[in-house]
Amino acid sequence: MPDNPFLSYLEDQPEAGYFSYQDQWKSPNMKRFFQSQFSNIQNQYLGQLGQWVRAGSQGQPQQFSQFLSQFPWLQQFQEQRPSQDTSRFNPFTRWVT
Repeated sequence: MPDNPFLSYLEDQPEAGYFSYQDQWKSPNMKRFFQSQFSNIQNQYLGQLGQWVRAGSQGQPQQFSQFLSQFPWLQQFQEQRPSQDTSRFNPFTRWVT
């Protein structure tokens, strides 16, 4: 099987690799949640990569696309804390002077 020339692009542009997993986001709420979680998930990967380097591991490190293919999307979504956005319950206040 020949190498796919776009696989290296996914490593050069991690956002492209991340958003290629949108089919894993099953509901509109899940999609909205993960659309804003790229930097948090990339930081998890970088932390894992840092642990690999500090351990003095040999060979090739896990690439970001491999990390995403093993990422527990549903579990991560279910473990999120409920948002504390109360702005929709607080009407805008305007002072008349």
